[in-house]
Amino acid sequence: MESQEHSWSFYLTTQEIWEAMYYDCEMAQSSIELEQYIFGNDALGRKFMELFIRKAAEGVKVIVICDKFGSMKLFRSSLVRRLRRSGGCFYFYHPISSWNILTPWWWFPRTHIKTLLVDSSIAYVGSTCMAACMAQWRDTQIRITGPVVTYIRKAFDKVEHGLLHHKKTAFTEASPKGDSFRYVINQPRLLKHMMYDELTEAILCAENYIYISAPYFIPHNRFFELLKFARERGIEVALLITRHSDVPLADWIFLSYSKRLLDAGVSVFRYGKNTLHCKTAVIDDKWATVGSTNFDVISFFHNREANIITTEVEAVAELKQQFLDDLKYSRKLSEADWYKLPLRKKIAGYLARILKVFF
Repeated sequence: MESQEHSWSFYLTTQEIWEAMYYDCEMAQSSIELEQYIFGNDALGRKFMELFIRKAAEGVKVIVICDKFGSMKLFRSSLVRRLRRSGGCFYFYHPISSWNILTPWWWFPRTHIKTLLVDSSIAYVGSTCMAACMAQWRDTQIRITGPVVTYIRKAFDKVEHGLLHHKKTAFTEASPKGDSFRYVINQPRLLKHMMYDELTEAILCAENYIYISAPYFIPHNRFFELLKFARERGIEVALLITRHSDVPLADWIFLSYSKRLLDAGVSVFRYGKNTLHCKTAVIDDKWATVGSTNFDVISFFHNREANIITTEVEAVAELKQQFLDDLKYSRKLSEADWYKLPLRKKIAGYLARILKVFF
């Protein structure tokens, strides 16, 4: 009988996340299912793939879904063939072919989801990729059991059925609004931008504060106006961004928006301990989310994304405390910092915004 209580743990670095995921996969009795954006053909990727091959040979159902663009280094790997020969399934989501290589607006949707489901009872949801170069990054992944896993199970069933039968993925329902933990998926092929809609509603209902952590922050006008309107209502809005991400161009684009954010009264902090890759939001001690969704146009409207949304008071408090702890390793951005930025970075950031017209 399924437990009606949720049990959860947050993991805060990629290394401890990988170790916890590996342990649960090693203990799997019936199934391992993974949907992942970046799965590297490196020491870490090979370690997990060897485990998947062994578990598949033991009779455990193993299904891996990787984005073709994010996981391209694994595309021709013999590990994929070995997993299939052992009885496992490996799918590459939405391949980019020669006919659309020069038309980036046809590259989407990508699957940017990072969800692992073990034995249909244990789920990991967050923003952690499977690449050794990301070791020791500051990331957030939730390990959760309980009723919400039923909806994660349904989501895997839908996407796996679509890939197996080469069909457009059917709509996956989100957990009911009243649940303390909900699994929410962006489904751009069906024009279901559920994470953006949920976040918008939460921001409009905010009364005290909005705390956002993100590696990249490239807001479109509607989202910027949401935050500006919150500040005009007297709500504290604080944004925590990594100082140096794995995409320097994204850093420069963010900096091109920073003066506008500061003028609107948004507090901007830059995390400097290492690379911050988590994507979380906490509002009013009542609402929080953790998952794969970046705070930008591509994640909101063009990628498959998956987040956990929670109204469980203790879980919200944990995510809030993580944000406050991260501020200890951060520096607040000032208007003077903006004027000190090298001109080349300002110009590169403004020019790179042109890319948004393709999406």
